[in-house]
Amino acid sequence: MKEFYSSYKPVIITVVIIIVIGLAIFFWGKKRGKEKAQGPQASYPKGAINIPKDWNAEPLAIELHDVMSGLFTLTGTKDAAWNKLNQLGTDDMVVAVYNAFNQKYYDEKKETLTDWIKKEDYYDYFSGVKDKTLALLARLNCQ
Repeated sequence: MKEFYSSYKPVIITVVIIIVIGLAIFFWGKKRGKEKAQGPQASYPKGAINIPKDWNAEPLAIELHDVMSGLFTLTGTKDAAWNKLNQLGTDDMVVAVYNAFNQKYYDEKKETLTDWIKKEDYYDYFSGVKDKTLALLARLNCQ
């Protein structure tokens, strides 16, 4: 065994170095891919301290995506989803939904939540919910 190790020592060291470099490149690339997949993120007005610990932004982000990406979604359904965003308890919660939506769906159209809402043509023009939602997002710098 000692003779085997001494005669193949340079080969073994080279193989180990190649494996370590390969793993480092793999994990670095994986981390980089996750960073790129993430869409634009807005900063929290209060540093995210006003988000309840048991609250999750993702379900509302999914609901917003579902109502805006569906072909036969009623205008009242869109208004109801936008109203949920408008009626969240804190500005930090609104930003959390914006960030969750962008992280999940930005790659789909290369557009933020604000862009999706702006480009929505089929909605209740008389309710004013779309304009109220866009004004809220603009006030929070969620562009």
